[in-house]
Amino acid sequence: MQLYYLWRNLAISLLCVAVIMGGSHLLPYYMAPVLSLFICGVLYTMIWNNNVSENSNCMVVVETMFYSILIYTFISIILVVIQILDLYHFPNEIIFFNHPYLPSLILVPTTFLVSLYSLVFKKSMPAYRQFKSLYGGVRERGYFGMVSNRETDIQLKNMVGLFALLSVIIWYYYLYEYVNINQNARDWYVFLWIVVIAVMLDEIYFIIRYYNLYLDLEEHNEIITPEELRDVTAHTYLRFYVICGEYVYIKKDAFDRLNQKEGVFDTPFITKRTVNGIPTTEVKNIIERMTGQKGGELKFFFGRHLAGVDKHSLLRYFYFLDGDISDYPDMNEEGEWVHFDDIKRIYNVAPMKIATNALSDLSRLSTIILTERTYDEEGYRKNKIKSYKGTLTLADVRKSQLDLQDDKWLYIADFNSDTKFFKLKKFLREASGKKSKSTYQK
Repeated sequence: MQLYYLWRNLAISLLCVAVIMGGSHLLPYYMAPVLSLFICGVLYTMIWNNNVSENSNCMVVVETMFYSILIYTFISIILVVIQILDLYHFPNEIIFFNHPYLPSLILVPTTFLVSLYSLVFKKSMPAYRQFKSLYGGVRERGYFGMVSNRETDIQLKNMVGLFALLSVIIWYYYLYEYVNINQNARDWYVFLWIVVIAVMLDEIYFIIRYYNLYLDLEEHNEIITPEELRDVTAHTYLRFYVICGEYVYIKKDAFDRLNQKEGVFDTPFITKRTVNGIPTTEVKNIIERMTGQKGGELKFFFGRHLAGVDKHSLLRYFYFLDGDISDYPDMNEEGEWVHFDDIKRIYNVAPMKIATNALSDLSRLSTIILTERTYDEEGYRKNKIKSYKGTLTLADVRKSQLDLQDDKWLYIADFNSDTKFFKLKKFLREASGKKSKSTYQK
């Protein structure tokens, strides 16, 4: 189903281009912006329904096409307004009140530029941030998270290449071959049918691609059916980060199941229980048994449902021990005490030496605490010195009263007063009905 959704989102997005091209040719030309706005409404409804669905999927490609068609519509209307005001006279082919109107001259290059923007700035797209807030980063979503992230990049690259090539063909023909006295079959083939055919061939290519990918996953026994999913026993996975002062107990030669890689840094305190949710008292008993050390302070970090499996959840906790690391020579699990400064250095210099989940957790922890220290809840700097960069210590983590489950500070990290045109963007968001604080909520 996940592979189907990947293809479906791309197929519908590309089909919208074909519908606009064909509809603008069949309907009266002045109906072109009405048709494109209707298509925008369809795409927006898809995005909205996905956001409120229990089984949502990443809608970056759909959102890219939504913005492409919306921008194309506004450009078309603006050109008409300019011509009506007699400010400038454009060629008849790009004015939808004239015959013949050729929407491909605007729509195809616009889609190329928006697709290129989405490819380069994918992580800033609202759809990407929304999906990440629900299911975590790429690494948190496991193997299929990496597959879907890779396929989304491939789809965007495909759209960039496809619409770049079509833009070159269409505009070259328009500038050097097209005669605007009388439209013949070759003109309509270039301006209409070549786009429709290219879109259809592209959709067929991705059908074949994802069918082959499905067969490969099935061959390696990595497919689970909806029926099997309903029968899956609930599991709660627990990850504990055991801390003493500024040291973390780490296994340096751990195995990363997500990347299938050995010899990485990770916590050795990982377990699972065949239940849906565990009381805090039982969680503390578990970590006391695993470490052999009682009397520590348990602190909840954050938790997620595993993507696509609501019965499976992964919870992270800190377990703080008082005193010195020399007081805890035996922790019942293979590992050693590593200073947090060394872990931060590895995180900055060689992050792939850290296990996927641990790397993601460390990134979340540092981002939330340092962002809250730097900015207020409206995104404005507390310290006006822009060169100021805070440092994170484990003492900060223990003393912090922040809700690390809340994604608010992650949004502020992405959108704050250091962002270009922050005040203008903030004004536009508020003018569109989004209150400043709600901007950072899920």
